[in-house]
Amino acid sequence: MNGLQVKYLKNIAKHMNMEIEILPMPFARRIKELRQGNLDLLVGLQREDDEQDEVVYIAPSYETLRHTFFVRKPDIDQLVNFNDLRTLRIGVTRNAKYFERLNRETELIMVPVSTLAQKVALLQKGRIDTFIHFQESALPLIRDMGLQDEIVLAQYQPIEVNNYYVTISQNSPLFKQKHLVETAVREAIANGEFATIRREHYLSLAD
Repeated sequence: MNGLQVKYLKNIAKHMNMEIEILPMPFARRIKELRQGNLDLLVGLQREDDEQDEVVYIAPSYETLRHTFFVRKPDIDQLVNFNDLRTLRIGVTRNAKYFERLNRETELIMVPVSTLAQKVALLQKGRIDTFIHFQESALPLIRDMGLQDEIVLAQYQPIEVNNYYVTISQNSPLFKQKHLVETAVREAIANGEFATIRREHYLSLAD
């Protein structure tokens, strides 16, 4: 297991000088197990309201990401507002959720793929007209591939941002060490470690 969230979890454990056991499971089950205290630590959750239940959100958020549209540079004028998407082929990550307005649309031409590198390749070849991905992951990969003069930010961009939190359970023994988790997260943020891990992770996928 070498996914991005696994790398985040291992980094937090390193800061806490603790061993960590990674248990692969579907996202919905992860939430259930966290609430019950069967999982101690989880990353990748967004806080939708201020209500506090069994899930404890560690502040501040460890990363703030923005979904961003990319186009080929000669086509920069094709996407200047949301309605322009209705005539374009859009590269998306399979089963991913984006911002609310895009998620509601049922008539858009979505081309689902598994990886960011596939989106970039399809756009470069003209098989899609745009793709959406986190800017913080896509820009370093595009630069690393030497495509920064070919693939650029579209003129239209959603305004929503996505804040992601490290979470623990009130029903977990780790709850008594919440202060250690908070310290670990703050140290990693201050050192730019989450951003570095994300950047290096996506660059490694392009190799």
